[in-house]
Amino acid sequence: MKKIMVLKRDGSIEEFQPEKIARVVKAAGLSEEQDKTLAQNVTDWANSQEQEKITILQIRDRVLEELKKVNAYAAGLFKWYEKTKK
Repeated sequence: MKKIMVLKRDGSIEEFQPEKIARVVKAAGLSEEQDKTLAQNVTDWANSQEQEKITILQIRDRVLEELKKVNAYAAGLFKWYEKTKK
């Protein structure tokens, strides 16, 4: 499996960490099983990308897309949370 690197908003780069996704979507209201499945779906997507680095914004958009499929209310909470971080 390739190493996925993430370009963050501040310009720093870190390794992709699916557990961060699982933690955030669980906080938005998903069950433990749902958060693990969603994190795996996003990880699979990240692995399928051609570029060496993906941006945090690309990940955010993918998480939101996956959340909408599972729980629209949690997707709304996630979107609100993301706006508070700007």
